[in-house]
Amino acid sequence: MSYAADVLNAAHLELHGGGDAELRRPFDPTAHDLDASFRLTRFADLKGRGCKVPQEVLSKLVSALQQDYSAQDQEAQFLNVAIPRIGIGLDCAVIPLRHGGLCLVQTTDFFYPIVDDPYMMGKIACANVLSDLYAMGVTDCDNMLMLLAVSTKMTEKERDVVIPLIMRGFKDSALEAGTTVTGGQSVVNPWCTIGGVASTICQPNEWR
Repeated sequence: MSYAADVLNAAHLELHGGGDAELRRPFDPTAHDLDASFRLTRFADLKGRGCKVPQEVLSKLVSALQQDYSAQDQEAQFLNVAIPRIGIGLDCAVIPLRHGGLCLVQTTDFFYPIVDDPYMMGKIACANVLSDLYAMGVTDCDNMLMLLAVSTKMTEKERDVVIPLIMRGFKDSALEAGTTVTGGQSVVNPWCTIGGVASTICQPNEWR
């Protein structure tokens, strides 16, 4: 097999996967005609918890978003069970809906690249968003949105190779979780950013 054909096969496998997930190869920049020194993690200066605002600072910053809900709002009844309104400061917002005692459970999260494989970065980002639902005891997600910032430091070639892989990873992770990505928002930014929104409608006994 020629080198060119091998490169095309590697790129196709990374984008589309194979019959067995174990067959997927690690990201190889040269397989996409990128420089061998390409590293996705170079497109952000902070990683992991290093990009988080300290909790005590965050609490002060978001205090203006807090609202005083009436007792009626806080104790919406469904089968004589109170549905509390949960919001700022926890993994998810839990909002009683006006339709028959149902709740909207919703979360959003994003962060910067922590691995150099774009496809895996997309999967990690999606799993990170979904984990906030799971932390509330919610096991099903009805819908996801994707939030994506393309780094202004990327060349057009890097953008056209890396971003589709990130999006494919995010989508595949959502499908594995039994949900779909139906939209989102994309912008350009000095740092590459990937995240999303996860939403589900459930009854009070479906979350904790």
